[in-house]
Amino acid sequence: MDNIDNMDNINSINNFSSTNTKKKNVELLSPARDLSGLITAYNNGADAVYCGLKELSMRATTKNFERDELVQGVKIARENDKKVYLCTNTVLYENDLQKALEILDFAKSAEVDAVIVSDLGLMQEAKEMGLEVHVSVQNNITNSLSAKFFSKFADRVVLSRELSLNQIKEIKNNLNSQKVNLELEGFVHGALCVAMSGRCFLSSYLFNRHANCGDCLQPCRRSWKLVNEHSDGTHELICEGKYLLSPKDLCTIEHVPELMDVFDCFKIEGRAKNLDYVMKTTKIYREAIDSTYNGNYLEKIPYFLKELQKIYNREYDTGFYFRNTCNSVHDLQYEIEGNASPYRKIEAGKVVNYYKKVGVAEINLTNDIENGDELIITGETTGCVEQVVNSMQIDGKIVEKALKGQNVGLKIDNLVRENDRVFLLKKEHNKEI
Repeated sequence: MDNIDNMDNINSINNFSSTNTKKKNVELLSPARDLSGLITAYNNGADAVYCGLKELSMRATTKNFERDELVQGVKIARENDKKVYLCTNTVLYENDLQKALEILDFAKSAEVDAVIVSDLGLMQEAKEMGLEVHVSVQNNITNSLSAKFFSKFADRVVLSRELSLNQIKEIKNNLNSQKVNLELEGFVHGALCVAMSGRCFLSSYLFNRHANCGDCLQPCRRSWKLVNEHSDGTHELICEGKYLLSPKDLCTIEHVPELMDVFDCFKIEGRAKNLDYVMKTTKIYREAIDSTYNGNYLEKIPYFLKELQKIYNREYDTGFYFRNTCNSVHDLQYEIEGNASPYRKIEAGKVVNYYKKVGVAEINLTNDIENGDELIITGETTGCVEQVVNSMQIDGKIVEKALKGQNVGLKIDNLVRENDRVFLLKKEHNKEI
């Protein structure tokens, strides 16, 4: 049986997306921190990805794309009727301008589908170069007048996260009544910032790390004390050791049809997140959009909610879509630090061979696995795939369980490759969804 080479079929997109290629009215836009993220997003049904180079892209602390990788990503997109948007949306200082203009030149030559921009001057330059422009959420667009202004430069605006659904409907209706040709994009899932549309100075003030240039250290995620100091020198401790500034994550999976009525594009936050996050969020929102068109969305909501608990989250909330900015503190984590998911990824082994003709991976185990277990397999070319264990063999014999240190043959639904990492997804017994 033939071993599959690591670079074989890098430009092919796996089975999932091939069954979801029908053109939809709502675009699904997923994050891609690198080429593996791009492949993962496309494999799981994303219509487009947004990504950044190592400069001026609002995610200075994540991997990001090399220029040759982005060219390769655009090639993969073209071959699979997908799109690539390049982020150039940091605050630009005078000494950034030459680099910003050079990035626009590169974006033009690489034939990316659009650039995501926050600087007005750079928008004008991009438009004059013939690049499609999407206005970043950093611009905090909260009304139709602002949106209309940006339509001079842009084909699409990303609306402020701090808007209610009713406010967005008003913006859309007013733009339509004025015949303003402008697409509306909105976040549907992912991390939220305690500051207005991400315009935060806390990291810069405390650590000299500029959040508006993509270098945030997220001090908002730490525990804080709240003290009321009185004029007579006494003070009152209001609370201690609470996560007062850490918002819960946005999750709108129970409101997909309502949001489809107002948005042209659903955006998933997460360019700094792991591949399994990109895989799961993209897959679930793709299914949610498709099931809305197919008429079976409501019955799938419990499944959607359960699946989204399997990835890193800070508890879920619907953001501002169904409330105003003066609501209660229930949108903050408050008591819980970091990941609230009851599931954990455990290193389980490495792929040592893949037999393409029979769809079997040979895995050297670093942990026990058994039938019914959920596995996550990741690799640079593979991206990220999930697999339920349902068929295993050792030395040609069918087994129900395989032990640490053994090599096991596992039937796999997707193409994987030598040296791909294998993780076991386990629910902690003391945690309930």
